[in-house]
Amino acid sequence: MRGLPALGPSALRAGEKGPRLKLQLSTRIEQQQILAPQLILSMDILQLNSMDLAARVEKEFMENPALEMTEPTALDPELPNPGDSRDPELKQLFDLLDTYESRYGGDDRPRSSSVGADNKHEALANHADVGESLSEFLCAQISDLELEDSFRRVCQKICDELDPRGYLHGETEEIAACLGVSSEQVERALEVIQGLDPCGVGARDLAECLLLQLGEGDELEHRIVRDCLQDLLENRLPRVAETLSASLDDVKEAVSLLRTLQPYPGSPFVSGTPQQVRPEIFVDEVDGRYVVQIEESTVPRMRVSPACAALLREDGQNPKVLEYVRRKVESARWLLHAVDQRHRTLADIAQAVVDHQQDFFHRGPGHLSALTMQTIATQVGVHISTVSRAANGKYIQTPFGSMELRRFFTGGVERTDGGIESRDNVCGVIREMVAEEDSRRPLSDSQLTRRLQERGIDIARRTVSKYRERAGVPQARLRKRY
Repeated sequence: MRGLPALGPSALRAGEKGPRLKLQLSTRIEQQQILAPQLILSMDILQLNSMDLAARVEKEFMENPALEMTEPTALDPELPNPGDSRDPELKQLFDLLDTYESRYGGDDRPRSSSVGADNKHEALANHADVGESLSEFLCAQISDLELEDSFRRVCQKICDELDPRGYLHGETEEIAACLGVSSEQVERALEVIQGLDPCGVGARDLAECLLLQLGEGDELEHRIVRDCLQDLLENRLPRVAETLSASLDDVKEAVSLLRTLQPYPGSPFVSGTPQQVRPEIFVDEVDGRYVVQIEESTVPRMRVSPACAALLREDGQNPKVLEYVRRKVESARWLLHAVDQRHRTLADIAQAVVDHQQDFFHRGPGHLSALTMQTIATQVGVHISTVSRAANGKYIQTPFGSMELRRFFTGGVERTDGGIESRDNVCGVIREMVAEEDSRRPLSDSQLTRRLQERGIDIARRTVSKYRERAGVPQARLRKRY
């Protein structure tokens, strides 16, 4: 650290003072946005779907003794007197606090209703089972073969190295080095794997996979896979015929056989995590207008425990106990308010969306109108992020099946008549055109552009290409049938 330079006699003249440090106070006005805990909770609750919300409420119920689940009003039992010393809520409360155990007695805190248990049982009963993996299926076949234990372990290791497609993505030398065996032994084990079901498993590339399924031979199908696979993938059948000196009809017949093969033998064993969809927004037609209703039965009914609320009004209680109860009651009230606000906000946003999409509900999925989240946010009087949270993961039951609420928000392109055509509708029109085309002369993107313009949808060819890909339609060369 460098100090101040030494001041010589000439540095300070008579009557002059050296540098001085000053301390002073100043005021400044500025605005800062600070999210209150209640607002953070409301945003978190809003973006949860009904099943996640039910799980969140159940978790809060287990952690907060001031939160109480109730049955529907007709089945509500008579609540005990809050001042009664036999109140089970007070017993549970002070058991948690390890105080007043001698003063309060009673049963345990009531758990969730049997209705909730029935819903959980139904969800488990209707949940898809996790199927057998490809590795397990192959290892079961290996166990039936008469193999030495050391060689069996090599085969099982290869099964573990297969990717979800059923291909071997590791090198045999690496597997051999890992197991401490020779490469020849790994090659022999791979031959055993390739002889198992499903046919084609254990291949190292697409060509080997198809040849394993074709079996031994030198037919036209074998030669196409060995010598012209890339041309086949690009649908260049005349070039294949020219390269192999075969007629186009023979090539077409061979290609028809190749299309029956399975390029990914492991695909039947790939099972993703099943996703359960439960609509919580229902649309009913009332006097020619579609009205939204929010299904609230999936979320347990809650209230603040009367015993805990009464405890706050009692005199002579331990201040620490009262502070603990106050915080728990306040947390329970925040949760109740956040859930209620979620239902109201979701209902307002869903109703605004349905009002904008009347053509869809009257005429079908091909009549979605272009709609942005900002439009709904302005109409409902909320921020656009609130609309995004409300639409996330929420499903609406329509006359045409369950759909994610977010799907109703779609951009659009301007029509020649001044209207707006949604992107989903443009994709649907492209699918219809392709379905009606002559497979021997498929429509190019330029031809699709002209036909869309004839229907009043004036967009560039590059945009048509993007919409075609979004619609899952291959390019014209790959759709051609010779």
